[in-house]
Amino acid sequence: MKFVILHGTLGSPEINWFPWLKDRLEKIGHKVVVPQLPTPEGQDPDNWIKTIKEVVESLGGPDTGTVIVAHSMSTLAVCHYLGSIDNKIRACFFVAGFGDRLKDVPEPYPTLNNPFIDRPINWDKVKSNCSNIVCFVGDNDPYVPLEIGKRFSVLCGAKKLLVIPKGGHFTEKSGYNTFPLLLETIKEEIN
Repeated sequence: MKFVILHGTLGSPEINWFPWLKDRLEKIGHKVVVPQLPTPEGQDPDNWIKTIKEVVESLGGPDTGTVIVAHSMSTLAVCHYLGSIDNKIRACFFVAGFGDRLKDVPEPYPTLNNPFIDRPINWDKVKSNCSNIVCFVGDNDPYVPLEIGKRFSVLCGAKKLLVIPKGGHFTEKSGYNTFPLLLETIKEEIN
């Protein structure tokens, strides 16, 4: 399989559980790319969709061997991407995803995130291009309220929603330098 792991707003490939997951997936024979998305400069839906498209194509996809793992804002960027292509991919794993404006989130997050939220998405095409979506939400996420995370899982047609007690936003601050449950879920879903 070919994996693309995507960070969120103001993020990078070197933080949270991304390096750990890349290492574990490579050790079991998968090809993995963790690109730097444009943020904060250049963070807009067109640039992120373009970057995702380029990375997926560099791996020979999109196709049924393509798996995308996305965190926070990149989950919605992936939905924009899926709504723009005419190919099916194997699976998506969305961690702390959301599709609604978030309250009580400090700048620059609203300025950077809202263009993704306000832009229409072809949800039917998202579901058609990836019928195997699993969402992870924390029951105490300080940024994404549980109801917004649940609503996102319905919008994207997730076949499974895992609510993680004390998962927070699944960042290093929440204790997520590793994410064994995500790895085990990936193994279960792609076999």
